[in-house]
Amino acid sequence: LTKGLERLEYPGIDGIDAVYSCPEGVILITCVDSVLDLPRSPISILNFAYDPAEMKFLDRCGVYNDLRQKVIRGMEGLFFSAGWKTVTDAAVLLSRYLRRDFTVEEGLRLEAFAPGDSADDYVYFEQRILLEELLAGKHAKEGFRLLRKTGFVDLHWPELSAMYEVMHSKEHHPEGNVWDHTLETFSYRKTNDLALSFGLLFHDSGKPLATPNEGRKFDKHSQIGGSIVSRFLRNLGYSDGFVQDVNFLVRQHMLPSFLHELPTYRTEQIMSSQLFPLLLELYRCDLSSTYRGPDGYYRACKVYRAYLKNVRNPFRTPDGKKILNQYVQGRG
Repeated sequence: LTKGLERLEYPGIDGIDAVYSCPEGVILITCVDSVLDLPRSPISILNFAYDPAEMKFLDRCGVYNDLRQKVIRGMEGLFFSAGWKTVTDAAVLLSRYLRRDFTVEEGLRLEAFAPGDSADDYVYFEQRILLEELLAGKHAKEGFRLLRKTGFVDLHWPELSAMYEVMHSKEHHPEGNVWDHTLETFSYRKTNDLALSFGLLFHDSGKPLATPNEGRKFDKHSQIGGSIVSRFLRNLGYSDGFVQDVNFLVRQHMLPSFLHELPTYRTEQIMSSQLFPLLLELYRCDLSSTYRGPDGYYRACKVYRAYLKNVRNPFRTPDGKKILNQYVQGRG
């Protein structure tokens, strides 16, 4: 493996010998002498294997019908003795493959996984891999919902768990509390960009700690959320550059809604950032998950396009004012 793959990591996780990061995602590698030596998974469909030496599929546990019927089921005798790894495997499967015709066995969803581990047992490297797998899934919200129902989010990610207890006013957010609103934003992503996905996950994380002020129920929640996500990502070992990018998205996620009201000199530095298009995408997802629709997003895009046009024009200031006279006088 070392000869064939560069940038291998060795995380020291039980059952995983190496980790390989590539543009398509994270590959977890387990080395065995034979496919038959693979440990049985408590999730039925994960026991379906492919033997590259024999070039054939192996149904070691009789789970082919689960694949045909598109069901995620727990294996009797294994499932209820399993720990958090079972929870996270099921959540990743949901985030990747859940469709109208892909169902989850009710016992697997609801009868849960009594917490048998402590927060310290689920090391940060494993949490980072899990989050990236969940956020890369088309149905990320379903994976996160399962993790909260089973108690995983409460135990390992209290920063996210706190959002479930904070209610929104129905006139602005009919989709529910802060947690439900956050998960709903993932339904509107057009890209699975990791910085955007973390920005969506944490954009309202400051609301549980925010206090009302001058008619604002969640005053300064974006600044609070920026501090929360920075600490969270640093604990997971992300680079300073990535942490700063996500911090920018969370701290500034309210700005696009006021862009048309603010003078250019107050917004120019932010609009000049390479991250601003990603910030607009976050704003679009945030708006689309409410009853308000995308009108505010289109209005912000109009202001941004005008700004880009003006900064490329040597005879205009960033706010569109003519500077031809000064240019001519300077030449004279």
